[in-house]
Formats: sequence, C-alpha cells, structure tokens
Amino acid sequence: MSVKPGETNNSQTPLRRIFILLAAVLVLVVLYLLPINIFNATGVEPLLTAEGKAALAVLAFVITLWVTEAVPFVIAALIGLLLVPLLGLHPLKETVAYGFGNTVVVFFIGILVISSGLTRSGLADRLTAAIINRVGFNPRKLVLVFMMLGALLSMWIVNMSVSAILLPVALNILHRCRALPLKSNFGRSLMIAVAWGPAIGGISTPVGNGANVVALGYLRDLAGIQIDFLRWMIVGVPAALLILPLAYLLLVRVFPPEPVSEEILAGLPVKGSAKKEKLTAREIKALTIFLLAVVFWVGDPLLVLLSGYSVPIEIVALAAAVLFFLPGIDLLSWKEAQKDVDWGAIVLIAAGLSLGSVVYETGAAGWLSAIAFSPLGNLTLAVRIILAVMAVEILKVFFSSNTVTGVIMVPLVIALAAELNLNPWMLAGPVAIATSLAFLLVTSSPTNVIPYSAGYFSIRDFLKAGLLLTLIVPFCITASFLIFGSFLH
Repeated sequence: MSVKPGETNNSQTPLRRIFILLAAVLVLVVLYLLPINIFNATGVEPLLTAEGKAALAVLAFVITLWVTEAVPFVIAALIGLLLVPLLGLHPLKETVAYGFGNTVVVFFIGILVISSGLTRSGLADRLTAAIINRVGFNPRKLVLVFMMLGALLSMWIVNMSVSAILLPVALNILHRCRALPLKSNFGRSLMIAVAWGPAIGGISTPVGNGANVVALGYLRDLAGIQIDFLRWMIVGVPAALLILPLAYLLLVRVFPPEPVSEEILAGLPVKGSAKKEKLTAREIKALTIFLLAVVFWVGDPLLVLLSGYSVPIEIVALAAAVLFFLPGIDLLSWKEAQKDVDWGAIVLIAAGLSLGSVVYETGAAGWLSAIAFSPLGNLTLAVRIILAVMAVEILKVFFSSNTVTGVIMVPLVIALAAELNLNPWMLAGPVAIATSLAFLLVTSSPTNVIPYSAGYFSIRDFLKAGLLLTLIVPFCITASFLIFGSFLH
C-alpha cells in the first residue's frame, strides 16, 4: 500500500501502530542507555562519543517509524528533530537551520512548482502524447523508457534535475491511464524508475552527481591522482550499463505493472497517429521556461570552463519557478501551486537533512564509516571493492546527502588504500560512485524524494524494490573497476 508523506498507513490497526511506536521508543532507549565501551570495543578510530551514540539512537527511532509506517513520515521526522535538543545533542535552531535552510530544499520547491506549471500549461499532456506515440502504450516498456531516459540525461545533468524533468511527464501518464496512487503497481514501478534511472546514469560521468566532483578533488589533493573525464567514464559507463538492465528487470518483477483496460487504451494516443497541432501560447511560455532551466543545468560545466563562474542548480530551479507566476506569463496562481506541490515531502527532505547533519556533527558518521571500512585488511582487491561499496550503500541509510557522504567516506578510503599499499583510485572510485546509489531508503537522496512526493509508492515499497538491487550493485561496480579501472592509469 502506498502512502503519501503526510499520511498514515490506514491498513494498520490503532493497536498495531501503538505497539510499533512503543517498539521504536524501546530501540531509542536501549541504544541511548547502552554503555559507550560496547560500541568502542573494536578500538577503531575515531571512537564513538556519547553524543554520537545518542544521535544514532534518534536516527534508529525515526527509521523504525519510517519503515513500519506507524505514523506519518513527516511526523516521524519531526519527532526526531524534537528529540535532538531534548537529549542535549544540538540546539534546535542550528539543527533546523541546516535542513530547512539547505539549498536542496530551495531546489526541491522550485522543481515541484515547475512540475505544476508544466502540467497546468498542457505541455505535460503534449510530452506524454509524444512519448506514447513514439513507443506505444505498454506499461513495462514505458518503465524501461523512463529509466533509460533518466540514465542518459543524468550523464550530463545533476540527477536531481533529471528526476525533476521526468516527474511531470510520468505523473501525466499515470493520470491518463487512471493509475491509483494507493493501488497501482504501474504507478510504483514508473515512479521508482524516475528515481533509479537518474541515480544510475549519474555514476557515468563526473558531472552526474555532486559527490563525483568531491571524490576527484580528494584524489587530486590527498593522493596526487588526476582523474580526467574520460577515465571516469571508462569505469562509470560500464558500471551503469551493467546495473541498468538488472534494475529494470528487478523492478518489474517486484512490482509487475498491471495491464490497462481497453476502455482507457481507446482514449489514449495511438502510435503513429499524433495530431500535429500548433503549440498554444501557454505551452510556448512553459516550454521556454523549461528549456531555459535545462540549458543552464546542462551548460553549467561549460560555463565554469569558459568563465570560471557557476550558476547553482537551486538558483536556476527557483528562478524558473518564479517565472510561472509573473504578469504577462501567468501560467500559475499561488492557489494552484499550493494544491499541486506536496509540502509534506519538502518538510520530509528538510528534516532528513537536519537529522543527517546531527549524525555528522556528533561524529557518529565518521565512526560508522570507520567501522564499515575496517574489515578491508587481508582480503583480495575484488572483495575489498565489493565490501566498500556495500558499506557505502548501507551507510546511505543514515545520510541524506550524496555530497556529504562523499566528504565523509572518500578521505577514509584514500587513507586506507595508502595503508594497504593500494592504488587509491581502485577504492575511492567505487566508493564515490556508490554515494549516489541510494536504493534502500527514500530519504537517503533528494533524487528519491522527488518522485516519492507524487504519492505512488511508500518508503516500504522503495525498500522492498531496492533491497536486492543493493546486493547486486557492488558486484557490477567491482566488475567494471577490475576490468577497466587501471586503463590509461
């Protein structure tokens, strides 16, 4: 059953929800009261502090509620924020400022408004018809097309932006075929494809994900290794090509799209029969705003190269969103935007970022990472890469930013590679690639929250689909690095 960010899973009885809430509280209390020396028994540096232990207790409490859907997802996150100052971990003002003041939230608001504008202008209808006329209406085929489009675009555009571009078109297709948010497997698989495709494609090039750039900087500054665009693609593209078909097959197996009734099919565009009607004035305005945003998103690397200046993606998204409301354009009213934008999803991502910052500031993130990478000593290179990537994917549950994950983990594995007398690229590269592959928890990446805001899948649905993929991905990345990683070195 799919539940939107501000809702509760009504299939659970009140007694069951109370029991789950008490169990989550028990998890919180046990972790909070456990002696610190139990966590530091391994002797791995850095040691976990009492504040870090408390932060992990709060996060475990919130994740328990998220996965079980006992309370609305947003409320679970807000309870977590309340616990932070109550346990003396961090002032609430600073914690909230990191999340709700984060530019990711601004970007998120911007792209949801853009999505609303594209839909209400009629342009999303036209794009939907164009896709259906090109590939036909086959739910499984459409899931594959959206996943491939997301991967291809994300090679050159930051994956959050790609997810935002695909959202209104995917949503329009689901509305046309009357897919119900609480019941449709087609809705689940198509919206998860909107998250997975960009995440997978984003590992192909350095510009596909912010953490990729972080890794390149650390490799240059800490290890003296210069990895250029081509060398990254030599390992990134094969890894993405291995993961993409497996992800698609897994997704349609876990959530097999249901067939669409003959009545609905009769009302959809037929392949090859699209009417070549002229764009309306509203569609031209919406298309112009949309293309301007895409030009800035795609062209930013070139702009940096030519001028040394960059236009942050959140500024582009916010500027484009504002244009929809301006006199003379008038594509959206504020009432329409209020109705279309899922503000609960915005609160969820902001609260997730806030909780992630607490885990980082208290040192719990560094301790988790050190523990995760400590077993990589007397092992073969292949096993080391597999375990390192798997560790990153699991640790992504605790973080809500790909870039922060890279900041924490890449320096650790560079230092570890030096201790093990390994080429740092062969450990730091796989770890950097894995930082954007968050398939376990929706809140682990803003790219996931964008399609999640449409309400077609729940946190539990996402976990169910992503669990097996999380086990497959390390082997795909390892194969790519073992075969191509030393090429041109």
